[in-house]
Amino acid sequence: MLLAGLLPLCMIACATVPANYPLDPHGEAKSLTARRLDDSGLVTAESRFGLPTAPAAAWTPDRITVAAWYFDPVLAEQRAAAARAAADATLAAQRSNPTLQMSLAKAFSGVGTRSPWTIGIAMLLPLLHPGETAARREVAAADTAAARDQAALAVWQSRTRALTALRRTLLARQAQSLAESVVRYGEAYLESVRQRVLAGADARDAQLAAELELQRAEAELADRRARRHAAEQALAAALGIPWSALAGARLDWPDLDAPPAPAALPPEVLAEDAAWNRLDISVLLARYRASEAQLRLAVGTRFPALAVAPGYIYDRGARKFAFGLDVELPLFHGAGARIRAAAAARDEAAASVSARQMTILNALDAARADYAERYASWQRMKAAAMTARLTAERARLQRSSGQISHGAELSAQVGASTAALAANDALSSAVSSLGQLEDVLQRPIWPATRLTSMPTAPLPSASPPADEAAHAHRS
Repeated sequence: MLLAGLLPLCMIACATVPANYPLDPHGEAKSLTARRLDDSGLVTAESRFGLPTAPAAAWTPDRITVAAWYFDPVLAEQRAAAARAAADATLAAQRSNPTLQMSLAKAFSGVGTRSPWTIGIAMLLPLLHPGETAARREVAAADTAAARDQAALAVWQSRTRALTALRRTLLARQAQSLAESVVRYGEAYLESVRQRVLAGADARDAQLAAELELQRAEAELADRRARRHAAEQALAAALGIPWSALAGARLDWPDLDAPPAPAALPPEVLAEDAAWNRLDISVLLARYRASEAQLRLAVGTRFPALAVAPGYIYDRGARKFAFGLDVELPLFHGAGARIRAAAAARDEAAASVSARQMTILNALDAARADYAERYASWQRMKAAAMTARLTAERARLQRSSGQISHGAELSAQVGASTAALAANDALSSAVSSLGQLEDVLQRPIWPATRLTSMPTAPLPSASPPADEAAHAHRS
C-alpha cells in the first residue's frame, strides 16, 4: 500500500527530458558556409513581412534587416541567453517541494507485541513568509520581462549592425567609382601634359606635378578598394553569411543621398522617446521591480522560518499520529542584514535608471549636434561639387568651341571628380552620424520601414510564433 501511494507522487515529479543535441563543429561550419540569400526559410520570412522575394529584387534596408534577423549568429546567441534568463526566473520563483521523511526500526529484544517493527512516515511542509507567494511571482514576472526586453534589444542591435554595414558598403562602392574617375581623368590629363612638354609648350615641372597627382589618386583608389572590401565583409558578418554569398546580390538604399534635415528631428520629441522608449531602460525598470519584490521577500524573513511535519507512526502494533514543527532560531543573526542588503540593491537599481537616462539625454544632445554639423558640412560639399561639375561642363563646351585646350578641360574634369568624391565622404559622415542618433533613440528614423515590429523569437520557415509581436517598438 505504501508503494502504491508513492507511485503517483513519483509520476507527478517526472519531467520531459529534452532530446540529445550533439554539437558537431565540422557540420556546423559546413552549414554556415553554405548559407545563401535565396534560402527558402528566408524567403518565407520575407513574405510574412510583406517584402518582395523575387530573385531579381533589390536588397533594400528592410530585406537586409530580415536577413540579419534570420541568419545572424550573434543574435541567435543573445536570444538563447535571454531564453535562459527567462527560464532561470521561472526556476527561482518555484516554491520548495515538501519532503517525505521515512524511518524504519526493528526491536531485537524486549518485544512484548506481535510485531517488532516501528515505521514512521512524515511530510515536511515548509511554510511561506507573509506575502512571499506574491513577491516571488513579481520577481519572476519582472525577471521574465527583463529577459524579453533583452531579447528585443538584441534584435534592435542586429538591425543596427546590418544597416550600418549596408550603408557603408554602398557608400564605399560609390567612393571607389568616383576614385576610378579621378584616376581615369588624371591619366588622360597626364598624357596631354606629356604631349605639350614634347611639343615645348609646357615645362618639365608641369609633367612632374601631373605625375605626382596621378600617383596620389592611384593610392587613394587602392585605399578605396580596400575600404569597399572591408565594408562588404562587415556586411556579410552582420548578416551571418559568407562573403561569397553577397556576390551578385543587388544592394540598394533608396534616397541614400537624401537624409532628413536636422530641422525635421525636433529635440523635444527625440528626448521623450530616448528617455522612455529605449529597451535598455525597460530592462533596468524591470530589474528595479524585481529588486523591490526581493526587498519584500527579505522583509518577510523577520518572521522565523517554519515547517510542519504531519506524520504517521506504526509502533510495534500501535498506530499513532505525529505532528512535528521546525522553527528557525535567530541565534547568530536576524533579518536585519538581509533587509539592508535588499534595500541597497533596490536603491542601486533605482540609481541605475536615473544614471542611464541622464547618459541617454546627454548622448542624444551630442548625437543631434554632431548630425547637424555633419549635415551642414555635407550641404557645403555638395554645393561645391555641383559648382565643380558645372565648371567641368562649361570647360567641355569651351573645348568644343576651341576656347581652351584639351588639358584645361581634363583638369576641370579631375576637379569635378575630386569634389564629388569629397561630397560622397561628407555624405558618408552625415548618414553615419544619423545612424548613431537613431541608435541613441533605439527606433527607426531613416529610411522609412515596413517592419513595424521586431520579433523576439527566431524567424522560422513555417508559421510565425503567436507572441512574435507581443513585445515590439513601433516606428
